[in-house]
Amino acid sequence: MLISLQIMRSFKGKIILQTILLSLFSLFSFQEIKSEETKKVKVNCSSIVHRDKEYCKGKNEFKSREKIDEKTGLTVIELEQDIDWKAKKVKLPWSRIVKNISQLDGSYEYAIYDRDKKSDFSTGYTKAFFTKWTTDYLKGYFYTSGGCGFWVCSYEPLRVYDFPNFIELYLGSKSYRIYGNNGEFVLPQGFINKVKNAGEATTLSLKMKTNAGYETVPIGEETVQSLKKLFGKVIQNWDKINIKVNPQSVSKGNLDIETIAKNTLPSVVKLRSDEGSGSGFFIDDQGLILTNRHVVSSGDKQFQVIANDGAKVQGKVVYVDKKLDFALVKTENLKNIKPLPICYAKYPSPGQSVVALGSPLGLAGTVTRGIVSAIRYPSGELLEDIAPNYVTLIQTDASISPGNSGGPLVNSKGEVIGVNTFNIPGGGNAQNLNFAVSIVDILNELDVDKPGKTNFANDCGNNQGWLWF
Repeated sequence: MLISLQIMRSFKGKIILQTILLSLFSLFSFQEIKSEETKKVKVNCSSIVHRDKEYCKGKNEFKSREKIDEKTGLTVIELEQDIDWKAKKVKLPWSRIVKNISQLDGSYEYAIYDRDKKSDFSTGYTKAFFTKWTTDYLKGYFYTSGGCGFWVCSYEPLRVYDFPNFIELYLGSKSYRIYGNNGEFVLPQGFINKVKNAGEATTLSLKMKTNAGYETVPIGEETVQSLKKLFGKVIQNWDKINIKVNPQSVSKGNLDIETIAKNTLPSVVKLRSDEGSGSGFFIDDQGLILTNRHVVSSGDKQFQVIANDGAKVQGKVVYVDKKLDFALVKTENLKNIKPLPICYAKYPSPGQSVVALGSPLGLAGTVTRGIVSAIRYPSGELLEDIAPNYVTLIQTDASISPGNSGGPLVNSKGEVIGVNTFNIPGGGNAQNLNFAVSIVDILNELDVDKPGKTNFANDCGNNQGWLWF
């Protein structure tokens, strides 16, 4: 009988303990749900009721920095640009339009920051995703760390990761596959246009493969609406400038790689800014440089132009085309400018030899060689979101790495056939998927008057018969 009573008391004790724990769990869950629901409701963070709440602290903290931007008419929050946005202690206004102003040279950039933080209730394990959006690109990283939950504590150290080289954007019912490097991705024009026309209920999320498998990251509704305002007001319309292409003298026969490099590199430059570096090349003798659009960022930035001989001058963006991803930079005070010969009369053919030149990872004067693997028009899952379907893309196995963007892709006579634009990381499935935008399409987009053929013109339109040494 005594044993039975002890068993019953023990059993009742367990039931009571379980009931208490379940009640606490339900209470915490309810508070968590209630907190999330509260945040979803549009509240006035200036009121006494809400201003000290956690979900309003971020808004009120930056209230004094809000200004009407004279150039765009947007309400922006001005911050110093020369900060590490990935630093954990840096406080940012989430989902708001920020004008990052450099304290070094006064240049600026418009951006929107977003975060999605998830913590495990039981273990305290935390994973947080952070994104930075501009009119040109998306940057992203995530971190994981341990912590103490309801049941146990996890002691995993803080680890920070850039987004993988391939992610998918889901905007409403439409998805966009984008490729990048070191957590940075160029935003396709189709995505930008879709956001500009987004309704209030339009949702945006990212899908990527992390150390935990495929994960979906929701982007805040306020961020989507801020992006809509940003894309609608900040993206500049550029007036086309007058460019003249003249036939040049080129070799009648094919040149070896060393000669091509010797003749071409003096016309290839490195473009450097606070955000990174890229490549470009002269297309006239007045200091006009052709490069990729994603090499130059938004705002009134000045770019440092570094010639092959080490000379450094300032360059200014004079034209940007987001559809074909190219831009024109004007510079002065450089001596002995020599434009490269342009293959303006025809597209290249699969199988022909090519050389890519530029500054991958900032290493100026880099030369890689290969062939034209294919001529493609963006379609299918791999390319349709990267460029418009009427653009001619030159696929090549000549390596195009970060920083190589904007450099020339030339044929065996040293004539420019395309502008190096991007590569698609193949991982273990495929290699050497590199692409350049056809120079013919770029000239057509600029409405360049092409010269008529002369008696000595080759297929590209240049004068042939002279050997280069």
